[in-house]
Amino acid sequence: MLIETLSGQDWLILALCALTIGGNKAGLRGISIIVIPIFASYFGGKASSSTVLPLLLLGDLFSVYIYRKSIKWSYLKQLLPSTLLGLTAGMFLGQMVPDRIFIFVMAVFILICLMLMIYKEYSSRNLILPDHWAAHGAAGFTGGISTIMGNAAGPIMALYLLSMNLPKKVFIGTGAVFFFIVNLIKIPIHLFVWESLTWETLKISLFLSPFILLGLFLGLKLVRVIPERPFRMFVILGTLIGTIKLFVG
Repeated sequence: MLIETLSGQDWLILALCALTIGGNKAGLRGISIIVIPIFASYFGGKASSSTVLPLLLLGDLFSVYIYRKSIKWSYLKQLLPSTLLGLTAGMFLGQMVPDRIFIFVMAVFILICLMLMIYKEYSSRNLILPDHWAAHGAAGFTGGISTIMGNAAGPIMALYLLSMNLPKKVFIGTGAVFFFIVNLIKIPIHLFVWESLTWETLKISLFLSPFILLGLFLGLKLVRVIPERPFRMFVILGTLIGTIKLFVG
């Protein structure tokens, strides 16, 4: 979709999506997943991922700065090698399939993430992963392939880091650095391999970037006052509706 074809209503919806991404990076965890099917419905599969990517990076940059003193580097060393394998697998898969199949795969990953979010919301049991290379490798690979195919690794990484029983700030800071590194790695894939990161997508990202900053500011305020459970239920329901729209076209 060309930038000239977007209506005022379209820009309002996309601006709200950018606010949501900023809020997610500020600490309203899980809410940015609702953005993925909305962007995909506007721009298609790979183009939507490329449009969202600079917005995610901008939010990551500020999130890393805010939580820079609360980073557990040992977990990043365990995750990143297998994450690179997942990114590579997703890169080749995305290159081989047409955009409609790409959107379908994206929707599947989002549904998996939704199930993980619901499990975490309602399960009375704490998920504890073994401190073993296979567990770290599985989490990294799954996170890598899901983030390149749909920017949908948030719930997967959240469950992984929560299972390590990290303190709140360490959990947020470590996740922020992980996604900043991974999203940086994705730039050359979108730019040179898929050729989906274009001046057209960058212009849309540029126009929406101020709303990322506004979302960060509001998110830091709202995270203290909004009841978390009803808000997360709204996110899950909205994401489910958006994902169903991806399946039906």
